Amino acid sequence: MLGRWIAFCLAIIFIGGYGLLTIRKNVVSDKPAEISQYQVWKSEVVDTSRDMAIQDGGRVKPFSTWAGFTMLQLHGARSMRISVDGEKEKLSPEEVMLDCLFRPKLAKELPIFRVDNSEIITSLSMDDLSEESLKHSGVDEAKFTAAIQELRKSKDRRDRYSYNELADVVSVLLAKAHQLRKEQPEKAKMTVDNRQTVDLGEKIWLFMKLVFHMDFARADVAIKEGTPVINKENMQRMSYWIRSFPILAQAVKEMNSSGGAMPEHLEELFGDLQNRMSRASEDIGIIPPYDEKEKEWTPVGERIEEVVKGDRTHAAQLIADIEILENAFLALRNEGQIAFAGELDIWKKSIHERIGSDAVNIVGSEVGYNRWNYFYNALVIFIFAFVLIMFGWLAPRTLGSRICNWMAAFLAIAALGLMIAGIVHRCIIMERSPIGNLYDTIIFIGTTAVLVMLLVELMTKRAVALGLSVFMGMACMFLARRYEIGDAKDHMDPLVAVLKSNFWLSTHVVTITIGYMGGLAAAGLSAVYLFARVLGIDEGDKKFRRAMTRIAYGMVCFTLFFSLIGTVLGGIWANDSWGRFWGWDPKENGALMIVLWCLAVLHARLAGYIKEWGIHIVSVFGANIVAFSWWHVNSLSIGLHSYGFIDGLGVIWGFYGLMVAICLMGMIAALITSRGGSLRP
Repeated sequence: MLGRWIAFCLAIIFIGGYGLLTIRKNVVSDKPAEISQYQVWKSEVVDTSRDMAIQDGGRVKPFSTWAGFTMLQLHGARSMRISVDGEKEKLSPEEVMLDCLFRPKLAKELPIFRVDNSEIITSLSMDDLSEESLKHSGVDEAKFTAAIQELRKSKDRRDRYSYNELADVVSVLLAKAHQLRKEQPEKAKMTVDNRQTVDLGEKIWLFMKLVFHMDFARADVAIKEGTPVINKENMQRMSYWIRSFPILAQAVKEMNSSGGAMPEHLEELFGDLQNRMSRASEDIGIIPPYDEKEKEWTPVGERIEEVVKGDRTHAAQLIADIEILENAFLALRNEGQIAFAGELDIWKKSIHERIGSDAVNIVGSEVGYNRWNYFYNALVIFIFAFVLIMFGWLAPRTLGSRICNWMAAFLAIAALGLMIAGIVHRCIIMERSPIGNLYDTIIFIGTTAVLVMLLVELMTKRAVALGLSVFMGMACMFLARRYEIGDAKDHMDPLVAVLKSNFWLSTHVVTITIGYMGGLAAAGLSAVYLFARVLGIDEGDKKFRRAMTRIAYGMVCFTLFFSLIGTVLGGIWANDSWGRFWGWDPKENGALMIVLWCLAVLHARLAGYIKEWGIHIVSVFGANIVAFSWWHVNSLSIGLHSYGFIDGLGVIWGFYGLMVAICLMGMIAALITSRGGSLRP
């Protein structure tokens, strides 16, 4: 019984410690920022915006998806807490992005930037910049110095910052980030501080693109004194000047030919219009193509530039689109949010009419996918199931234990159903195989692990595989959530050209990923065996030990089969795509290492070199090889399979250390028992 309590406490410490570490990494500030002038968006506005189509990352997606991942990039979370006149408010991604696009003054007050090390800001110095960078920054030294001093007094080491709080240091920060990028283009080779500086610079630049992007539709063009006024309200609209560009161009041409100087008020007007046009040229796709042959949604600024240069093929349509957006801004400014929601709905309907019913249905389906939040809900269910499993351990072979196990099994099946539904829904939206990136592998490994372990439990009925299925499902859903937040990318975006093959994604990638799952499941089963022996949980049950050994051996065979087939299929795909079967790429080497390790384990077992203790020890160590091939090689920044630098490699090294520690524990226990000793006093 003591061993079970020890196992119970170890599980609590492990899961609780990881949870506390996660919370600590995400806790930034206890007190929400006070924004007294903020007006919470009405539900009519948010609901209207949620399924509004936008193109980003190479595909058409709902505004809610774009807002969520943009929010993750800027804020590190999908929600924001603020205080309005003493009342706490929780802002959704849609609300924050609506602020950025339509209420930029308020957006600049939001505590949108998460900074984990404030020293990258407070230690900024103009002395660090080259003369060229300093020249282009245009910084006011007095304001910069005062701002740095204020930030040192008012901010903690890990805190949130608004754009306005950083406004006087932004120029230096961006210049510093640009200089660091120039000196070292690869983030993976930067120091932690330099990488954080570059990341913050990129976040600020993204935010600036957002808050300035819709300037073309704000209907607030300044009409300077000396400009002939026909209708001031119309002349404050960008659409008016786009319509008038041919006349203006002709007038400017005649003025230049006669040698006359352009009046100052016209120069200022043209400069303002040029700024609005250039700000709208960033890669934010809000207007669908006018030509059915076009696939990409050209930025508004580029559309305007085409008209300015004389191509008026789609001028009338462009002007009509801009006028709808201008009406939306005027409605928000003059009539309030309900009127704004009506104008926004007009805009949404005009977009949806052009993209077609199929695309609209996919967008609506993705809104449903976001609402269901399959994998987060599965995580919550797994946590409850794991608690039940743990209490069941404490009183084995009792009615209470059986009830806990039955309830845990029911919850595990429910969570598995959610995971399968989530993967199927993703496939429908993406129109491809379920695995195309690292995030996909996490949820796929978690789903297949739960399915396989539940099937093993059905055959063995010992509650061991049930507990492992719940643990692996919970661990994978935790990892998927942390990875999605840390990576802050939409993992349903289209794949690079070389990966666009549903056949190979459905064969090689799926097969090799199932092999990863098998290796991790085998290690999990063997870890249970080792702890059961060392802590005396098995109570000397030789039948249990033999069953666990057979299952672990079978999972090693399972891993070998899928890893070998997947590796061969990968070589065939590589030969088809890159003209060579094998190139000693780190990912290829990792797959080969798994195959060779499994072969070595099976041959050692058949030859009698390793017995019960041995196969479980080497099976646990095999998890390190799987983790290296599946995860670690992606952060090496080399090879054709590298997915880019990943922060948090400490977790991987911690995993390696834990597996090695379990192996050492098993080796010591095996040595003691082989000499006739006892593991218990």
